[in-house]
This record gives sequence, structure tokens and C-alpha cells, in this order.
Amino acid sequence: ISSWSTTVSAIVLVVSFSASCEKTRKMVERVLLKNKLTIERYDLDLEPDLDRFVFNGLVKIGVIVHEDCLSVQLHSKDLQWINTEFVSESGKKLKPIQLNFELEHYTMEMIFAEALPVGKGSLNITFVGEHNNQMAGFYRSGYTAINGEKRTMVSTQFESIDARRAFPCVDEPAVKAVFGVTMTVASHLTALSNMPETEVCHLSDGRKRVSFRDSPIMSTYLLAFCVGEFDFVQATTDHGVQIRVYTPPGKASHGRFSLECARRSLDLYDSFFGVPYPLPKLDMIAIPEFAMGAMENWGLVTYREIALLIDPAKASPQQMQRVCIVVTHELAHQWFGNLVTMAWWDDLWLNEGFATFMQNLATDLIFPDWAMWEQFGVDILAGALGLDALRSSHPIQVPIAHAEEVEQVFDSISYLKGASVNRMLFTVLGPDAFKAGLQLYMQRHKYGNTETHDLWTALGEASKRDVRALMASWTEQMGYPLVTVTDVTEADGKTTLKLSQQWFLADGSKGDERLWTIPMVTAVAGQAPSTEQIPFCSTKTFEVTVPATRAWIKLNADQTIPIRVAYTPDLLRRLADGIRDKSLPPADRAGVLLDAYALAKAGHYDPVVVAELLAAFVNEDNATVWGALATVLTGLDKILMGSGHAVYAPFADFAAKLTSPAISAVGWTSQATDGHRGKLLRASLIALAGRFSKDPQTLAEARRRFDAVVANPTDAAACPAEYKAIVYQIVLKAGGVVEYDQLMKVFEALQDNVERKQVMLALGSASDPALQTRTLEWATSGAVKLQDFFYPLMALSAASQSGLESVWQYFQKHFTRLHTMVSTASPSLFDAVIGAACGGFASTAKADEVKKFFDEHPLPANQRRIAQILETIRVNAAFMDRIAASKTGDPAFWAKL
Repeated sequence: ISSWSTTVSAIVLVVSFSASCEKTRKMVERVLLKNKLTIERYDLDLEPDLDRFVFNGLVKIGVIVHEDCLSVQLHSKDLQWINTEFVSESGKKLKPIQLNFELEHYTMEMIFAEALPVGKGSLNITFVGEHNNQMAGFYRSGYTAINGEKRTMVSTQFESIDARRAFPCVDEPAVKAVFGVTMTVASHLTALSNMPETEVCHLSDGRKRVSFRDSPIMSTYLLAFCVGEFDFVQATTDHGVQIRVYTPPGKASHGRFSLECARRSLDLYDSFFGVPYPLPKLDMIAIPEFAMGAMENWGLVTYREIALLIDPAKASPQQMQRVCIVVTHELAHQWFGNLVTMAWWDDLWLNEGFATFMQNLATDLIFPDWAMWEQFGVDILAGALGLDALRSSHPIQVPIAHAEEVEQVFDSISYLKGASVNRMLFTVLGPDAFKAGLQLYMQRHKYGNTETHDLWTALGEASKRDVRALMASWTEQMGYPLVTVTDVTEADGKTTLKLSQQWFLADGSKGDERLWTIPMVTAVAGQAPSTEQIPFCSTKTFEVTVPATRAWIKLNADQTIPIRVAYTPDLLRRLADGIRDKSLPPADRAGVLLDAYALAKAGHYDPVVVAELLAAFVNEDNATVWGALATVLTGLDKILMGSGHAVYAPFADFAAKLTSPAISAVGWTSQATDGHRGKLLRASLIALAGRFSKDPQTLAEARRRFDAVVANPTDAAACPAEYKAIVYQIVLKAGGVVEYDQLMKVFEALQDNVERKQVMLALGSASDPALQTRTLEWATSGAVKLQDFFYPLMALSAASQSGLESVWQYFQKHFTRLHTMVSTASPSLFDAVIGAACGGFASTAKADEVKKFFDEHPLPANQRRIAQILETIRVNAAFMDRIAASKTGDPAFWAKL
């Protein structure tokens, strides 16, 4: 306790000073519009034309002019300005004498001959915009109606900086305003916005004019509107909020599951955050073409169809879990992001990190049998640690000067590491103090903007802890620590572990001497981990004491802290025993394996350690742990597959032998006792069998189920949804043109997007080079929606070395065309294409080749992703060298395991 107090005192001085300097630096570097006025409200009148794909608009921007000014700046992109004037409160009208458009940041400056009078006024701008097909701004989507006709709807995607594509505005998160929206649309169409309708006027030309209630004060990126033909289902929460799920016509029943998730989570969040949901309604709508998974627009949340709609007769457990976590994520944003908004994009994690944490918390409360916290370490924490071990990573609080830069940090750091440090804080402070702190934060800052230190202040006041001192090392510097056990001693009924910390880097290189304040949660065999008095370690070396035992000792119990742990050989042996007899809890079994794999890749462990640890899972029967095993086995497979090394075949035989007992125990046939996790387990095991097994029965069973799907693609009983894509992959891998054509016919017969995605994820398994080329050409021909075209590319590159090479060669040859397809869409789409094209390589020569290509074809909007891919390729190449130089490079080694 004395050591902890001293450490905190020392850190507080440093953090307070650095935070002050950091805040000043942020304000200096941020590129913001410079106006001498405040915006109070926007009154927006829109007339979308779904036939010509254009819209007419009038925006009246209510302002308060603080001092005489001759110019006003607004953001505007892809808009044609027709008429502009300023009207003072007294009625005086001033027209600009000049409009200056600045292309780099998409700003329009209005120059007036006479100074705008101080006081209230209105900037009135008429304009014309385009309903583009790039899934950004006020854009169009195509869908097929019940009668088979092709139809169009329009919807919005404004985050982060695309409100400016729909109307002139100050498109910055801190410039909040009230929004009044009116839309004139064809009478048979439904118009939706953030707030409920207040009036509908039917016009003589067959259209209707729909007006909506004023919104709360909010950021531009949260405004939304949708126009089209929709069905819906609805419910009311226990707290009285009406929720509707809007679907394409004829699919209303597919919205019932997400509706129930929303109903339960909205009430849950009301209580958890201590501030009731402030809007009178919550609409959730499925959009046929959508770049992201979903968008949290206040009161009108938009989703990809597959992230909202579920056919109850066909839904897999993976899809049900995905829909629930996306819904709970977006509804958490109604507080974290909408009610309280980050002041600038460098604190994006306040939105995404907390929503990702809360999605787990809410889903776990709604469906406790899903074991979401057990899955957290394999899914969310593992994803965070994977990216954050790269030198091309970035801090959670990442400096951003230009708003455009934020597109590159919608990544695993903002989402997954953000969620991981929140879980750490939840563990350290305890649920009650954590909840009280969030309630204080919401009450204090509702309808306002904040920075990270505002949250730390609220949590600190509620917990009586110096949260800012604890968290500075986790959010203000990139990376995380490797904690190494250097010595173990036993005396007086206690075991003392001497530990040291260092910056963990995936390539094993030595970083600088940065340190973290590490809460160390420990557990020993036969005892639950204690979170009552967690020791905090802030120095280079430190000690932890646990009850004496000759059985296993687990540091970072339950994987609650974002660290890696390196054990002594003796402690590793004990943990392996706990894995074999399953006395080590599932989350910890998975954590020990994933840590060992990362440490071996970085050169801290011999690859033999990972191999021998894998062999200890011979009795494994837990779905989450098998998820971790799949990560390691598949990772090794991809690295060895492209190496041409003689060890590849015996490794694959070992993987097949390891998985065989579990597959035999679970089988292919669903059981009434499966439950959610039982189905997930079967899917993981069949996927591994498809990758490694040489048992002819595996192919025969897959072929039987494949033939049943081909005979009747809409028969849900033909093949369980949780492993249907895997069945396609197994058959296509062993088949040829006949099977490929059969699968394409299945695709054409299907209407459900989830089932179509299953086909897209399987087409890449074809081993025939001609079929691989056919897949690439089909995926990029326009036959596949823009939101989905990268799926077949990803599947092909992941299926085989020849597939990876095919995608890379195709990408280089057709680079200009591929980039043009999404050049004005979210950079995340091309990030996915780049990852598919070259992310799977594992040789230094390939890293050099990839670097050369992108040096010659620079992509500023994707540069961070490219750097991360290049670093990962070199890490995998070095790991292959370590495998070859170790006993694991001897084929006989794997045969003996």
C-alpha cells in the first residue's frame, strides 16, 4: 500500500503536466473553421428524387453573430450552391459578393461586402446534391421488391465528415445545434428522421411534405433521414419508449429478434447510465447497401441488413450473437456519443471503446448462457493485442489535426483496445463505483462535449481513486506491456513471483523504457481470483504474492488486463496440467495459449513451447477455447503453407489428430442439448476438420449436405446455418467447375443476404486457377454489391497460397479500376481490399514487393493500414525462420507430439 501511494503521487505530477501540454497541442493543431458566430439551429428542407438520383435542398442556419465579420466558412462537398443570403433579425438581407471553395478540406467561404450585423440572423442556402452510390452522405441503395421489381431507397451515412455532402454546415462534433427537418417525397413512400413526424401535408402534385419535431442539440454527424418503402415491427419499452424496426417490404418478421434486443437493452441502459433515453422514439432500419456494420444516428439507427435482420427459421448462433452485439453497441452510443459527444476526433475512443465494452455487458445480461465475458479475451482483447503490438499502431488518444485523418483510426485500437481498458477499469474500480462514475459523467456533460480527462474526473470522484493516474499509461501511449516472471520463491505458506515489465512488440525488438501502471489480478488452482485488493505495479520490476501451491498459478486471471505474460518453464508446465485436466478456467486456457503464440512469434519463447502447449488441449471441449485453438492452428497453417517447408504436412497431420477426438464427440448432427455455445463449438470443429482432416468421411458428409442444399437452396434443414459456409468450402476445395457452377446457382436462387454471404465466403476455396480468376472477375464486375465485393477476395486469399497470389496479382493489374470503385466511399472498404490482396504473405521478399508497389501507388487515406500489413508480413516471415531453426522445423517433431 505504501508503494502504491508513493507511485500515484509521482505519476499525478507527470500526468497533470503532460495532459495540460497535450490539450494545448491538440488545440493548436486542429484544423477547424474560423467563424465569428455561433450556430444555434439548422432548418433543413429536402426534396429527394429517387428517379434522377438528385435532391434539392434549402437550409436556414440560425446563427448568433458575435462581432462584425465579412466572411463565413461552412463545409460543403459535392453540392451545387444555387442561392445564398444572410438575413438579420431585423430583416436586412445581405448576399455574398464572392464564394471561395477550398477543395482540400471541402469548405466554402462566403465573402460579404458589408459586415454581418451583430446579433441573431439566418444564413439561407439553396442547393442541389447527388444521391451517390458510394454509401456516404445522402446516398441511394438498390433492392428487390416482393414482386421482383428493382427499387431504390435513399438514406444517410454522415459519420465522420459526410454531413457536408447533404447540406452546407459546420461539420465538426463540438459544433452542436438543433435540427428541424422537412422532406417532400412521393406519397407512397415513407420518410424517417431522428425525431417523430409533426405534420404531413399532401400536395397537389402527388407528393407529401413531412415535417419532423425539432431534435435535441446534437452534432451534425448524428443527423439522419431515410426515404423508401418499408415494413416494420414495433414494441414499447418498460420505460415507455416506442421502438420500431424498419425492414424491406415483406421482411417485417425478420426484425423481431433485434427488436427484442433493443427493447431490453434500452431499459438496461436507462438504469445503468442513470439518464433516461431522452427521445420519444427509437427507430432501427435495415439499409440494403451500407459500408459499415451500423450507425448510431440519434433516434434513427441504420444497419446493414445482416446486422439487424434475422430469419428465425434459418438463423445461426453466430448471426444471432452478431445482431445482438451490434444492436447493443449502437444503443450504447445513444448515451456515449450522442448524449455526450467527444469534443474532437482524437477522443473517438470515448464513443467506440465504451460502446464496444457496453455491448458485451448488455449482451451478457440479456443472454447469460452465451458467456460473453469468456469470449471477450478471444475476440475483443486478442484483436486489440494483435494490432497494438505493432510499431505502426497508435495510442487510444491519437492526435488528429485534420478531420479526414479520423477515417484511419476506426480500428481495433479505438474499438477493441478501448473496450479492453474499460473492462480493466471495470474490474479495478468494481461494478458499483464504475457505474456511479458513468452516471456522474452523463449527468454532468449531457448534451455537451468532453475529452478523456472529463471521464477520468467523474470516475475518480465516484471511486475515490486517482483514475487519471492509473489510465494515462494505457490511453496516452501506444502499446502494452509484457510481464515476465523472472523468479519464483516459496516461504511461510506464500509464493512470491518476481516480475518485470517491458514494451511488447510483435517483432521482438526492444522498445523504449515506457512503463504502465498494471493492476495484477492473480489466481491459483482451487481458488477464485480475488479482485478485492488488486496490487498495482508501476515500476520496471515488482513482486506479487499468492497462496503457496504446487499447482498452477495464473497471472492476469480471466484475461481482464491488456498485457502478455511470459512464465518460467515450471509455471508453464503447471499451466499445461491445468489445461489438460481443465481445472484452469476456459478464458485462462485460451489466454495462456494466445500469449504463448504471440511470445513465440516475437522470439520470447521457442516455437516448441507453443507446439507442446497445443498438445495439452487433447481433452478440450469448450467453444471459446476452441476459438483460440483455431486462431493458433490457422495462423500456423497460413505461415507454413506458403513457406514450402517440409514441416507443413506433418504439422497439418498433428492439427488433424488434435481436433479429431473433439469432432468425433460433437458430430455433425445438431442436438437438442447443444444450446448456443454447443453450436458454436461444432462450427469451429468442422471448420478445422475442413482445413486439416484427410478423413474421407469429412468430405463425404460435407458432400451429402452440399447436395441437399443444391437440390433445395431454401431448405433450412438441409444444412445447419452455423456451418453451411464451411460445407461449401470443403466441397469446393475438393471439387471443380461442376461444384462451382452449382454454388453460383445457389447464390442466384437465394434472397437472404446472410445466405448469399455464406456463398461469397466459400467461392475462394476453389483450387483451379481459372475458377479463382472467375471469382475475382465476378466479385469486381458490379454483380456483387459494393458493400460486399471484398468478401470473395478475402475468402480466396485466405483459402490457399495460390489463392493469395491470385488476388495479389489481380489487385496489381486492376489497381486503378478497383480503387476507382470506392474512391469516394469510406477508406475502410479499400482497407479490406488491400488486406485481402497482400495481408496473408509471410516472407521478407513479399514484404519488399508489397512496399515497392505502394511506394509507386501511394494511398494517403490507407497508409496506416498498409504500414500495419507490411509490419505483420515481416513479423510472420521472422517467425517462419524461428520455426525452421527450432525443433519445430524437424518433421519428426510433429509426428511425436
